[in-house]
Amino acid sequence: MNIIEITGSNYREYQSLDIVAFSFAYEGAMGEMGAIYIIDRDGKIYHANYCQGDERIDPSHINDIIPVFKDISWRMFDCLSNNPDWKPVDLFAGNNLLMINEIYDDFMKKVQEANLEHPSRLFQRWPGFVLCLLGKERGSLTMKDIWNLRRAQRG
Repeated sequence: MNIIEITGSNYREYQSLDIVAFSFAYEGAMGEMGAIYIIDRDGKIYHANYCQGDERIDPSHINDIIPVFKDISWRMFDCLSNNPDWKPVDLFAGNNLLMINEIYDDFMKKVQEANLEHPSRLFQRWPGFVLCLLGKERGSLTMKDIWNLRRAQRG
């Protein structure tokens, strides 16, 4: 599995993704500050970062890749979706997840079934849950796995 990098120089190539879920990390968030991880309907995973890295994306271009981004009300530690087709999920510690309604209920069932010892554990597990719902993975892929894949790709 490859993680596709979206950067300031290539973001135009990714303006028509069929996004089903994406996470957004505030500056200062747990994990990778400024990270955006996107999963599309085909189960492809994309990464961008708006505050760190050599090829960070300009924050003004996030709406070009994630059109629903403009419909989000950002608060101190979480967000609300003003778009009825999208639901937010708090991943804690400055990380938020938004997903389309069609998978939200099944996603929340997976979260409940996982019986996570603390709600913050969802931060690590959400990619596998989403990919499982898309029929692309058995549900075990974690953020740590994705970070390791990105590290290996950069060589």
